Amino acid sequence: MNILTQIYYSGKRILMDPKPIFVRLLSFMVIILILGSAFKDQFNVTSLDKVKVVYSNKDSGPLGKLFINSMIGSQDIKSLAEFDQVHSLDEGREILNNDEADAFIYIPDGFSNQGETEGTSKTVEVYLAKSTGVDTTIVRNVVDTLVNDMNTAGVVATMSGDLQVEQANSDTSLKEEPLTDSKSATAMGYYAIAMLLMFLLRGQEYGASGMGEDYLGTVGDRLKLSPIKPFEQYLGKTIGLSLVTFLQGMVIILFTKYVYDVDWGDHFAVIVLVVFVFSLLTTTLGGMLTILTQDSVKADSIANIVTLGSTFLIGGFVIVDFGAFAAIAPSYYAKSAIFNVVYNDQLGSAFMNIGQMLAITMLFAVISILVSRRKRA
Repeated sequence: MNILTQIYYSGKRILMDPKPIFVRLLSFMVIILILGSAFKDQFNVTSLDKVKVVYSNKDSGPLGKLFINSMIGSQDIKSLAEFDQVHSLDEGREILNNDEADAFIYIPDGFSNQGETEGTSKTVEVYLAKSTGVDTTIVRNVVDTLVNDMNTAGVVATMSGDLQVEQANSDTSLKEEPLTDSKSATAMGYYAIAMLLMFLLRGQEYGASGMGEDYLGTVGDRLKLSPIKPFEQYLGKTIGLSLVTFLQGMVIILFTKYVYDVDWGDHFAVIVLVVFVFSLLTTTLGGMLTILTQDSVKADSIANIVTLGSTFLIGGFVIVDFGAFAAIAPSYYAKSAIFNVVYNDQLGSAFMNIGQMLAITMLFAVISILVSRRKRA
């Protein structure tokens, strides 16, 4: 009951003054509109420059070599793409992660022997580079052309009697492996996600000020003498403040969905879960900063730096990829989860990101409770 009471009054106290909330929400809606409109052209294909494709053939049989030869020998494909060979799957994926190529075509070991079992087919794995705001339509067209070119080569070889080649087709023989998002993000959609996460990061303010009330000053001294357990006090306050941040985040999602026509994917319940868990993370982070610094004002200043730095690292202001370094940003895992749901349809990866956020939240909570008990003693 003590936890429920803390949840109720913590949330009610903030919601009773709706004006600051309304102003903040409105400002973020305007920012999303401005950024989505200003950078719209960066998310559209504006030129037909050649696509860079790297490839690796691990097949020891004749069909892998035939596929590569037909691919790099096609004049039609050469007009759309340029090719470079790499030596391994890891090398090809690393090149994509470094944005040094647009696609990676990988022919696995045993490719020539695939399809011998009834009901199976040969598989060419195609990895698409991370989205940098440019539509991947060109890459997909090149991939389709490659498969069609292989079909043609197979037919010619079969008719000539030089080589028996089983025909591939793009529905069953092509395995696409997008490294991030497979659907094309719009500018409005991209910045709706980025600004949503930045908004949720401001939930640190609630955590910092809320824990400041409970652990610092006169009120904090009184609570130390009260019968409520520190764990109940902390948990109730954290959940209550997180719910306030969560509800505001949902307002942004619903507004952008129905007013700005932003696509939030086909698994809306998972998006809701991501927003709630990330709200918990940001609130516990703000509370931990106050408990560690023993100064809610200083904690709020640090929270501002965290918000701006994290948003920059995940490409929230300017689309940029910091690679593994971006993982130090609290919003990195939330962004990965949302992009996996909206643009990849990969729920497994999204739930892994949610689990990572829960683990980080638990770490912040444990640190806060241990430090607060030491302060009480």
